[in-house]
Amino acid sequence: MTRRHAQLATAVLLLVLTSVLEAKRIYSYRDEQGVLHYSDRKPDTEAPVEEKLVEVEPKQKVFLREEGSDEDKQFRLINTYGGPIEVRLSFAQAVNIISDPILPASIVLPAQADQVILNVLPADPYQPWSYQFQYSYLPGDPKAQHDPAAVYRLPFRNGERWRIHQGFGGAYSHNEPHSYHAIDIAMDEGSDVLAARAGVVMAVEADFYGSGTDIQRWGDRANHIRVLHTDGTMAVYAHLELESVLVSVGRRVQAGDVLARSGNTGFSTGPHLHFVIQRNAGGKLVSVPFEFTIGEQKVRPMMGELLEW
Repeated sequence: MTRRHAQLATAVLLLVLTSVLEAKRIYSYRDEQGVLHYSDRKPDTEAPVEEKLVEVEPKQKVFLREEGSDEDKQFRLINTYGGPIEVRLSFAQAVNIISDPILPASIVLPAQADQVILNVLPADPYQPWSYQFQYSYLPGDPKAQHDPAAVYRLPFRNGERWRIHQGFGGAYSHNEPHSYHAIDIAMDEGSDVLAARAGVVMAVEADFYGSGTDIQRWGDRANHIRVLHTDGTMAVYAHLELESVLVSVGRRVQAGDVLARSGNTGFSTGPHLHFVIQRNAGGKLVSVPFEFTIGEQKVRPMMGELLEW
């Protein structure tokens, strides 16, 4: 989530945005005239249809656009998240320039905002000038504070029972601030995943398939849903089944709504639901402890515990 850009007095470095392939299941068939057709949606035809899975990359969610003249350059950021992001800007190098805002700076962009984040121009246009700036971003507003009274229901249907295979501080993969207070629920593939708390869908990844334990290969390839809560915290439901997500960015969900199906995608040793509550702690994501409300009781999720209604 870090980008770097440079500007020279005699030349402009243009940012090229390449579209990210989102389709992962490609269909092909020949019509009556023998013409071969390709689609990312299953075609309505009586002709034999060939189906192929293709590997995709994570969707790009934030885009930078360069505008204005060399003497008065603007940089505009487009946030496609269904919630706010924090953007941090700094100069790696700056000679004879003026900027607005003065860097380093931190800016919070609202959900799906499209706005100018930086203006740069020479302090003395008759003297050589150059600069290099970089930016990074994280989902969430750094002012977010977890509501200790927030209620979380179990993220699966009434009548089901699933065991926690990794709890808070789990040695295998829950040892970083963003995941320390996560739990892994050993749900079977295809089980419905329900919203544990009401909120707005902030981000979705639904097009990955496959899993493994090579963090470099699989670390960012888990299908997941990020839901923004009213206190600014965010729930992440991860390792979801391919093409099982039922919600879209910007949709408001209520506790108990079906979001997707549990799966085994990304950095994973087997079918399970990874569930965590995170907040933006000012430049870094941290997880926060939580409890489930079962009946009238608050239950702190513990490794090995059997969760049931």
